[in-house]
Amino acid sequence: MVVDLSKRVYKDKQVGTATIRELYSTEKVKTRIAEMGRQISEDFQDMERPVVIGVMKGAIFFLSDLMRCIDTKDPLQLEFVRLASYGSATESSGVVQTPYLDLPNIAHRNILVVEDIIDSGRTARFFLDYLRGQFDPKVLKLAALLDKPSRRVTDLQADYVGFTIDDLFVVGYGLDYAEQFRELPFLGELVQFG
Repeated sequence: MVVDLSKRVYKDKQVGTATIRELYSTEKVKTRIAEMGRQISEDFQDMERPVVIGVMKGAIFFLSDLMRCIDTKDPLQLEFVRLASYGSATESSGVVQTPYLDLPNIAHRNILVVEDIIDSGRTARFFLDYLRGQFDPKVLKLAALLDKPSRRVTDLQADYVGFTIDDLFVVGYGLDYAEQFRELPFLGELVQFG
């Protein structure tokens, strides 16, 4: 779903010393996640023992809501990894860090990776390649709440995308700036900080 942001009426919100411009309200985010859940349910409906892997920390709220919207014949197995390329910056460092990459044996399974945002694509590309090399999945799909194709440096496209955005720094709904603003119930552009 692509939204023409040039025609939006923005609501700026003050959060501490930050100004955050609301892009997508809580209601819009939840509606879009429900739509994604229906699509994933159709695609994974008859797949045996699907595994959902959440990429922490940013995907936590998206993952939680998305899983509750997925209905498949077999129950979902949930796993987590922690990968990072931002640190406390507003741009990807270009280096993928793997603070937690411990998974059980999920060889030859049907896997859905859930990311908060696809930006440069380096982190997602690294992890998808890792899963292919380590576990040779039957099916490997990628779901992202946000897609920022203007920043892409790898040939990567998510299978399921919540919202496609311009080159903005977005916080809320699990996404952060220096570990702040994850708890905001909407998605917003960090306009000013400090």
